[in-house]
This record gives sequence, structure tokens and C-alpha cells, in this order.
Amino acid sequence: MKVVALGGGTGLPVVLTALRRYVPASCRITAIVTAADDGGSSGVLRKEYGVLPPGDVRNCLIALARVAPEVSAALQCRFGAGTAQHPIGNLLLAALDMVATDEVTAIRLAAELLGVDDLVLPSTTQRVHLVADLLDGRSVSGESEIARSGAPIKRLRLDPPDVVPALGVLEAVHEADAVILGPGSLFTSLLATLVVPGVAEAVKRSPAVRIFVCNAMTEPGETEGYGVAEHLDALAAHDVPPEVLDYVVVNTTPIPPKVGTRYAGARPVDPDFVLPGEPPVIVRADLLEPGPVARHAPGKLGPILCDLVVKRTARV
Repeated sequence: MKVVALGGGTGLPVVLTALRRYVPASCRITAIVTAADDGGSSGVLRKEYGVLPPGDVRNCLIALARVAPEVSAALQCRFGAGTAQHPIGNLLLAALDMVATDEVTAIRLAAELLGVDDLVLPSTTQRVHLVADLLDGRSVSGESEIARSGAPIKRLRLDPPDVVPALGVLEAVHEADAVILGPGSLFTSLLATLVVPGVAEAVKRSPAVRIFVCNAMTEPGETEGYGVAEHLDALAAHDVPPEVLDYVVVNTTPIPPKVGTRYAGARPVDPDFVLPGEPPVIVRADLLEPGPVARHAPGKLGPILCDLVVKRTARV
């Protein structure tokens, strides 16, 4: 079985952890990761050394790693002063990027060091900037600037516009038994991956079961006021209409007010959403980790994703 997961941020590593924990060891997982991050450590390394932003790749590799927990923790340790603190994993990936024959090889070498048998691919190996066209007519360039724009996002695009997917990306989607989109920042993680030319079209044409895991909370600067319908509308505006999806997975875990106060300007995404027809099928479930953070739990999400994939592939 081959499963492809697309996105970035904190959502994609949760999906990868969930899959690796519950799918058979023989299952091949491919993560396709946004390459447009320009904030924090990734942004500094990208600007100073011309490397691909390593942060999202690092988190995906750690989610799939088969090493002692102490090794994974060490790769997340930050060194440096002030705002220039870098996780060790970012420095490792940046160094490999600078000495390897190409970016995909650099990631593969890091994966070998971490015992990762799965594949992590950047959506593109070209140096790109994410551009948001806003409803007020303005355009904002830079992934880290989009959430500060102060206006709803109409559509995303990449600069330069003629980028191509990284080697292996389209093949992975075409050959997949399942394609999983989300959760994570809708615009700056998931859609930033789908706007690479050819990727959304590959998802639409793929014979795989296609699953969208909707966010549990809205995100200030990106999805204020969004429900499930608005998440699907945003996908449709970027060439992945609802009828392409087989399942939409929606969280029903109540979010305590105390947890909600941690997310200024955010609110829970209402799970009470009905589509006029099928597909996709809406799957509602208790999905969140207990505790102070509203985050999908791998132990809850994993069995649901595996069940949906196995049901579909068994019918095929």
C-alpha cells in the first residue's frame, strides 16, 4: 500500500506519526512538504545560504524516524543567539543541502541517518515565494507576511510562476492508494503545496482514495470565520473541488474555553456541516489530544485514516 500526505507545519507530522504507528510496516509513506516557508530559522538559513527551507522537512523526518527518542529530541534543540536560534536538525539539513548533489538527495541522506524507510519530498526544489492575492485587491509576498495582511485571502500563487514539482512528486501521487490533505495551516502549508503547478491536477487525476482532514480551529490571518464549507471552498479555488474528495474528516472533540483562550482570534471549526450530495463523505470523530493544546492526536487519527484507506482499497 502506498500513502501520500501533503502539507507542512504542525499538521503533516501528526499525520505521518499516525500513519507510521498504524499502517503495516510494508506500507510506503511519502510526505510532500511545502517549500515556501520563509520565517524563523528556515527563513534565515534560506536567505543566508540559499538552501531549501529545512524546518518542515525536519519535522516530517523526525515524525518518521526510527531512532532513540533522545536523538529526535536532540535534533529539535536550538543553538544560537536571539532570533537566529537554529534547531540542530535544520543545520544538518542545510549542511547536507550544500554538499549533496541535489536537494532530494540531501533529504534522503538525512532520512538514512534517522532510519527513515519512507520518503520525504519537497513540493519543489526551486526557490519560491508564496504570494497571496487578497480580496481587497492587494497582493502580499512571503509566507510569513500573509497572516499579517489584515484581509481575507482570495487565492495563492508562487513567484516565479513557472516552477516545477520536485522529482518524484507527481509519480508518488499517481501511484498512491491514498492521498491525505491536511490538517495544518490551510493556506500557508496545505495550499502552498497544492499551488505548485501540476500537483493539484495530479491529486484530481489520481485513482487513490482522497481524504481531507479539516482543521479543528480557525487560524488568525488565514481562516477567520471559516467553517468546513469555507475550507472546502478554498480547496476548490485552488483546483481541488469537493467532488474530487472521497472523505472529509472533521473533529467533534469539544474544546474547553481554557484551551481556546490560548488561541487569540481563533475559534473551533463547527463540525455540524452537511453536503448536498456525495462524495465526499463527512466523517465526524473525536480527534484531539487531551491537554492545553488543540491538536490532532495520532492515536485517534491514525485508526480512522487506516480504516478509510483499507475500506477503499479492499473494494478496489
